[in-house]
Amino acid sequence: MSTPYQPYPQGQPEGYGAPQGGSGQEGYLHGAPAGFGEAISLGFKNVLTFNGRASRSAFWWFFLGAFIIDLIGAIIGTAAHATAIQYIIEILVVLATLAVAVRRLHDSGKSGFWWLIGLIPIIGTITLIVFYCQDSTPGPNKYDQYA
Repeated sequence: MSTPYQPYPQGQPEGYGAPQGGSGQEGYLHGAPAGFGEAISLGFKNVLTFNGRASRSAFWWFFLGAFIIDLIGAIIGTAAHATAIQYIIEILVVLATLAVAVRRLHDSGKSGFWWLIGLIPIIGTITLIVFYCQDSTPGPNKYDQYA
């Protein structure tokens, strides 16, 4: 008796978002999808990389992880009365989040300077959320990072 079940293909993904060889970091900066751990790890490894692209999954997983890290840092910093550690964690999280946000805007075909619209109360935040939720531009765009 045969089953209609077909296993998910185990080979390398092809097409848009597929790593171009080498490290996974290259595919990540080209807009490849990322899981929770990979998004956090590569987001902090590229804390000062404002060029390249970040997929929706990489952005939102990183955003969730950064929120959790920031919350844990605040709880530990407050409990230990170590505000210096709390500020260091906060600065690192803000820089990494800014870099990933700029790369996410690049992935949707927008300049990273659109991030500044978030400084406008309410309207700017809503606009950025809409931009962050938009589909990626298919194929290469002018913000792709080439090694």
